[in-house]
Amino acid sequence: MRPSFFLLLLLTVIASCKLSENIQDGQTAYNLKKYSLAAELLQKDFNKQDPSTDHAAIAFKIAQSYKFTNNIPAAEKWFETAIEWEYGSEAILELARMLKIQEKYTEAIQQFNNYLKEEPYRRPEINVEINACENALSWMKAQQDEYEKDMIVIPVTALNSGAADFQPAFRGEGQIVFTSSRSSAMGDAKDSWTGGQYFDLFTANTSYPGKFSTIEPLDLAVNTPYNDGSAAFNADASEMFFTRCGTDNRKVDDYCGIFYSYRQPDDSWSEPVELPFFEDSLNLGSPCLSPDGQLLFFVATEENGYGGSDIYFSQRLFDGWSEPENAGSNINTAGNEAFPSFGPDGTFYFSSDGLPGMGGLDIFSAKWSNKQFSRVNNMEYPINSGADDFGILIDDRPLRSGEDTLAIGYFSSSRKGGAGNDDIYMFIKTPKKPRPPVFILAGNIQQKTYEDPEDVTSPPVDTIVLPGSVAVIGIEGELQLLGKYPLKEDTSTFRLQVDKGPAFKITASAEGFFTRSVNVESAEWTADAGDTLVVFTSIVLDRIPDDEGVQIKLSNIYYDYNDTTLRPESFPELDQLVALLNENPGLIIQINSHTDARGQLKYNQRLSQGRANSVVVYLIEKGINPERLVAKGFGEEVPDEFKVAVTTPGGVTIPKGTKLTEQFINTFKSNKEDFEFLHQFNRRTTFNVLSDDFRLDSETPENIEVDEAPDDAGFRDETPKID
Repeated sequence: MRPSFFLLLLLTVIASCKLSENIQDGQTAYNLKKYSLAAELLQKDFNKQDPSTDHAAIAFKIAQSYKFTNNIPAAEKWFETAIEWEYGSEAILELARMLKIQEKYTEAIQQFNNYLKEEPYRRPEINVEINACENALSWMKAQQDEYEKDMIVIPVTALNSGAADFQPAFRGEGQIVFTSSRSSAMGDAKDSWTGGQYFDLFTANTSYPGKFSTIEPLDLAVNTPYNDGSAAFNADASEMFFTRCGTDNRKVDDYCGIFYSYRQPDDSWSEPVELPFFEDSLNLGSPCLSPDGQLLFFVATEENGYGGSDIYFSQRLFDGWSEPENAGSNINTAGNEAFPSFGPDGTFYFSSDGLPGMGGLDIFSAKWSNKQFSRVNNMEYPINSGADDFGILIDDRPLRSGEDTLAIGYFSSSRKGGAGNDDIYMFIKTPKKPRPPVFILAGNIQQKTYEDPEDVTSPPVDTIVLPGSVAVIGIEGELQLLGKYPLKEDTSTFRLQVDKGPAFKITASAEGFFTRSVNVESAEWTADAGDTLVVFTSIVLDRIPDDEGVQIKLSNIYYDYNDTTLRPESFPELDQLVALLNENPGLIIQINSHTDARGQLKYNQRLSQGRANSVVVYLIEKGINPERLVAKGFGEEVPDEFKVAVTTPGGVTIPKGTKLTEQFINTFKSNKEDFEFLHQFNRRTTFNVLSDDFRLDSETPENIEVDEAPDDAGFRDETPKID
């Protein structure tokens, strides 16, 4: 339990809590809940060399004492010591909880799992703890993302002191009231649980969110030398409800109760009176009025509740308040629920360590309607932390003119980095920064299937994915490699998140196939903020013929009539061949030229050889190594063969497999258009692959002759060079 929590639920009531008797042993101090003293005295007992000393039990109680006084690092250390002395599984569970409170979530998960090895029957509830740790890690990670971060949390240095400061509440328009154990609090005695000052209520003026000044104690009619705090006011600040624990009467038990006071004409507060909500004596605290002032919510440790402290409510009547009702299991748990409050929009807030949270008390929101709660949600990080987070107050005033905020408020926390034990923090909820669109370059590699599966020059009929292929992605014109993706499964694809702007080069390759590259321009891609644009590219590879005699036709290659000169219309097709050779540096190809059957054999042979040579020269001029190129003219000796049925301009259908011999074409002499149409098929340029493993090797000669200049080589010009 934490110091602020003690104010609300002193689970065991002892008048001796404020006595100054001289306690000499740690066990007595521990039993009397004087935990600050108990931790000190029990360590002396632990260090005794007496063999009968139960070191495990003492270490566990020392750890518990530090836990109750909010010294969590020391509690962690002593729970570890209790484990070393084989205290048992309960020490493992407490260690896990101490790690969780300190936001050591990965280590906490490990200890929770260690506990399950000892107590497997508790797996359902421990899994809730493990899931809470995983959620906490996720929430914290989200707030580290510049596009998910939507909350700013800062300590309110104007209100915080080196003591405990918590649970602010508005008192009218320009004043805030909060609880503090700072040195200016009334009374000289120390709280025996915490070793610190007792709590009082303090006020501060506020002109706009985050701006506070003139901190003063509240009216002397309210503050006493013992614990006073946790105040709530009605809408016009004419009524006040607050918690008080402790009296000067040593003959009565010091239960915490809810007290009521009203503002008198001179602006002072009336003498507070206790509201008798239960017949039996028990601890009550943390009052909260509904927005209409007709319901009073508060916390009680009633034995018939759900466990720990529960939230109750009572209806305002003409002559007092109705019998309290438990607020139900939607918010109350076997743990502790406390610090209820309402926001300006009617949202109900409370803290709990029984609902899945980040460590200690977490702040939750809920909807209140028809005397029941629903839509209970954790407020998540950074409002919640591994420490105790509680006492939230929503401020609906604008932060500053023109500033974009969704919500502003305050809450209390015992987290690290504060000025004291508990501190007041301000939170500002802002819109999330628009996440830029995400661009995904994706695709797959496919192969053609052919009408004749054994003939790659037969008509393609479909494409299928190509297992065993590899996609390499880079930026066009640069050496930078962005990704390499082996595609092993039939349905596999490559995916890469990229930045918009450059042209991307995707190179696809596979054993036995021509490597092929495509460029994907990204400069014109558009997508809305937060959207993901997937640009899918499918690259189809051609199989390299198994037989080096198979000729692949190059379309649209043109020469001047009866000439070997390439016409410019041929260049685009040849440039594609240049690209193929550059992407497949191991290829050695033969360029083949064919003529029709008209003309003399020798002339056609010379003409076709010259045309094949022209193609080779063009490729060499484009940077292709001559050693990779062979030119061969076939003249008219290899007529073309139709791979598919062809219909002539005259309407004659010529079946697949027909060879265009001179004898066959001459049967169309009576139809000049069909006759010329068929001769054109034989006037073609093809290539075939002679090898796909070309390597340019450079051998170092065994002996290198040095041709030295003679001594009398002549006059040497010693004049300095001028750049």
